[in-house]
Amino acid sequence: MSLLEIFDVAHGQCSLLTSSSGAHLLIDCGHNGGTGWRPSEMLRYRGIGHLDELIITNCDEDHVSDLPGVLNEVSVGILNRNPTVSGADLYRLKEQRGMGRGIAALADMTKDYGTAVSYWPDYDGMTYRQFWNRYPDDFEDENNLSLVTVMRWPGYNRDTGFSILYAGDMERAGWQALLRREDFRDEMRDISVFVASHHGRLNGYCRELFEWTDLKPELFVISDCGIQYATQETIALYRRHASGVDHNGQYRRVITTRRDGYVSFRIGPDGASLWTAR
Repeated sequence: MSLLEIFDVAHGQCSLLTSSSGAHLLIDCGHNGGTGWRPSEMLRYRGIGHLDELIITNCDEDHVSDLPGVLNEVSVGILNRNPTVSGADLYRLKEQRGMGRGIAALADMTKDYGTAVSYWPDYDGMTYRQFWNRYPDDFEDENNLSLVTVMRWPGYNRDTGFSILYAGDMERAGWQALLRREDFRDEMRDISVFVASHHGRLNGYCRELFEWTDLKPELFVISDCGIQYATQETIALYRRHASGVDHNGQYRRVITTRRDGYVSFRIGPDGASLWTAR
């Protein structure tokens, strides 16, 4: 049984996967400035001193704001991000708007993670595929250089398998570039949960992503707090693309951390169960 937790980090993203073998995978490490919640403090409280893997889906501060704190608490086995963006590239990308502490920590961290991975953690049979646009050949902005990650767990049959798509902050132009790839279009089949791009902003919504593929998730999750920076304006658009799930007696197509708070999925061979808490 795997536990996948999506934390309420206001305008940002942070998820933790814990497998039955005790492996830990952290996806982004944003924090909640309103409540004070930080992944570094959560990891310390739970007694987690090592992350088998850290995935960074987007090189903006809201995805890595607590990275300095996380690195003070844990060691990291595998650093996973868009491989075409180096630490030096991050400084170039940020030279106009300035470098936050989280991105600076990520840029420094990349110096120690350049060799091929020889050991993969046991994630209860979960495997993932990742897609990205290249810097600087394809794009020179952080959002369209997001790392798109599709995680899949095996089930007793096709109907009980579970999958989740993390989109980072990919914008429409970046989606359209990825859609030129046949392997990317094929991977959009049988997605259970889609963590919406760019916290629900309209520029992260791509109509062609649904029209040109078989993408029809059961549920969308939007990681955001109050509606800000034009976020969550796509809820109606996303709702029409989801098949929906029963949650606490309601039929839901979109879950938001703003409304629902903490979101978790318990994933096993007979499927996944959804739980939320304020």
